[in-house]
Amino acid sequence: MILKSEFSFVLLFFTFISKYVSTYQIQHKTKPSPTPYHDWDYLMFSQRWAITSCAEWQAAKPDNNCTMPSNKDQWEVHGIWPTKIGTEGPLFCPSAIHFDPDLLDPLLDDLKEHWTNIEGNTKPYSFWKHEWDKHGTCSVTLPLLDSIPNFFMKGLEWNKLYNLTNMLAQSNIVPSSNGYSVEEVAGAIKSITKYDPMIQCVVDPHTKLSMISEIRICLNKSFELIDCDPTNPVNNKLKSVITNCGEKKPVMYLAEVPNKLVSYQMDYIDEYMEEEMIRTSFYMEFYELLKFLIWITI
Repeated sequence: MILKSEFSFVLLFFTFISKYVSTYQIQHKTKPSPTPYHDWDYLMFSQRWAITSCAEWQAAKPDNNCTMPSNKDQWEVHGIWPTKIGTEGPLFCPSAIHFDPDLLDPLLDDLKEHWTNIEGNTKPYSFWKHEWDKHGTCSVTLPLLDSIPNFFMKGLEWNKLYNLTNMLAQSNIVPSSNGYSVEEVAGAIKSITKYDPMIQCVVDPHTKLSMISEIRICLNKSFELIDCDPTNPVNNKLKSVITNCGEKKPVMYLAEVPNKLVSYQMDYIDEYMEEEMIRTSFYMEFYELLKFLIWITI
């Protein structure tokens, strides 16, 4: 027979858990729900600056470490993202093609160098699996992106074709400690491609200093360059430049990972980077809640 105090504890426990999980999901970014269709308008090809990605990863958790490409002065592929105008996604689309790491063996050396899993203390292939599961499954409606090898080969091909290091250097934008305006960065890319790119930064929430993180160019379903969509919710609207970077201070294009990293979480952390952080944080907070519930019912 369950005693009244035990029943009260169980009832109280489940009430707290229900409210706690709901609150946690609201306050913490969690994996988005799969999109039950493949409807999208254009492709966003995102390349990231390894220096900033490493700084961001190390700042997120003290024991995080980075795996850098042998040439850290090159821009790395982040992903090919099918996108619908005015929104983010679709994501995690229905697909009969499940990620198989063996299919990447012929591309492995190039992937390690040009589509690097910078988050070094994560599982092998986890970054590429994440990109396929989240975005590749939505791209399969195009014949040239309809398989795992095709998807990753296209990303590697575009990384060479749209060489951001060279594009920026032609406008005298090179890694340094001086910084550049976000208009200069966007203008350097547009001067070559003739279309508006999307510039992403990691923004220090205290100093508002921006570190350039990603540059995204956009293509239609025929793989022709187009202007990126200024209504995408990951950017600030009504700007001359499609960006989330701060406008009042220079955008830092760093040559080295900063030695002194901030101890707080930066404003922009990619969902892939967040997954391990969220999982650890959830269990720690759950444990503290459980201890509290036991204490108040004793």
